[in-house]
Amino acid sequence: MSSILFTGTSSGYPAADRACSSILLNISGRLYQIDAGEGFSSSALKRKIDCKIIEKIFISHLHPDHSCGIFLELQMMLLAKRKAGLEIFAPAEALDGLAKAASMFYLFPQKMPFSYGFKPIRPGPVYRKVGLAIYAFPNKHLESNARIIDDLGVPNKMQSYSFKIVVGKKTILYSGDIKDEFDLRRLVPGVHTAIVESMHGDIGSICRICADGGVKRLIFTHLPARFPADRRNLLSQARKAGIEKALLAFDGLKIPL
Repeated sequence: MSSILFTGTSSGYPAADRACSSILLNISGRLYQIDAGEGFSSSALKRKIDCKIIEKIFISHLHPDHSCGIFLELQMMLLAKRKAGLEIFAPAEALDGLAKAASMFYLFPQKMPFSYGFKPIRPGPVYRKVGLAIYAFPNKHLESNARIIDDLGVPNKMQSYSFKIVVGKKTILYSGDIKDEFDLRRLVPGVHTAIVESMHGDIGSICRICADGGVKRLIFTHLPARFPADRRNLLSQARKAGIEKALLAFDGLKIPL
């Protein structure tokens, strides 16, 4: 049975008991990873995930809580003697830096027992095979950096993506980090399950947008450590909007598709 496993659900500020952002899609026994926040490797080991069989990795943007776990993950794969090749999809602005960082960390491609490479995410279909399609949609999460990027004259392009995952007849939205609820408006129609971060945008508006778009199941992730007050607020807002089923993600949560 296909499923989603949450391997990292904390916010940008690390949590003592949760890893940073990552999920694993199990599509008929094939594993696809979205985001690789710090702590992914330990979380995967706790859930008895075999890192040698993760087929593709997709990184939504370059904030450390979504990307910095990739290097320890590569080291784990090296030590586990992975053999299968690996493609890591990331924003195009990051490819050179990620490759240089991997070499800086002595993860030289020539040293690895498997081939790996960083490939650019572009809007539209990023990956397709029978029974699965993953689409990327730019969002405005990083646009607050525009002034400092301009002042410093650095080459950052503020590339950040949300993903739609189509499995058979069912569509799942992974928001990644967004600027605000307006990043979601065009994405939710036709979505069955929305996995939405809880730290940016008005929660009531997010819930209403999801309800109006026909979302059947809303899962909040990227959760701060402030519980239980925020927990009650998130779920009550979802119920008020008319969402049939609302959940708060936690590391190890597994839901069927």
